[in-house]
Amino acid sequence: MISRLLFATAMCAAAACAQVKTKQYTNPPGCFKTYHLDPGRVLTSRGLIEDPTVNAIMKDAVAAQMNKLKITEATKNNAQLAVHFMGGNSAGLQVDDLTVGDVAMWNVGGPMAVSSRTYKKSSLVIAVVDNKSNQTVWAARCMDKFGDPNQLRERIEKAVAKAFEKFPKKLSCE
Repeated sequence: MISRLLFATAMCAAAACAQVKTKQYTNPPGCFKTYHLDPGRVLTSRGLIEDPTVNAIMKDAVAAQMNKLKITEATKNNAQLAVHFMGGNSAGLQVDDLTVGDVAMWNVGGPMAVSSRTYKKSSLVIAVVDNKSNQTVWAARCMDKFGDPNQLRERIEKAVAKAFEKFPKKLSCE
């Protein structure tokens, strides 16, 4: 009984955490000492916009992670790395009736047999670019429910921290 409870708790905790996928694109010969965060864009129903609140949160979150890596902030023209980000929502379909599956799509002329609902996923994409070669060095995609304004700072900071846990340490000049 206790092992089931422990397993259920672990599964709930894993589901509550943001999903993060990262990829290293190039293997530069040296390391980096400076970065600059460019203003990001957020995809809304009005299109891609610069959100000053999200930009301020990202500035703090990225600075905290770069400080841990001993990579300092510099002006845009003097930085070795440029950090870009973009956020937005996407909609997907969740099928509730697994016994019917995709068969309902072929039920032409009759009522839909699959009960489903639309859900939203929020993504935050971070890319780190080498300013000298203009190549993407590293990128991360974080998925969470970023839409709640009351928890926006907390969720972004947690997602950025989780993403930068996978940042290649060899790229910083520690």
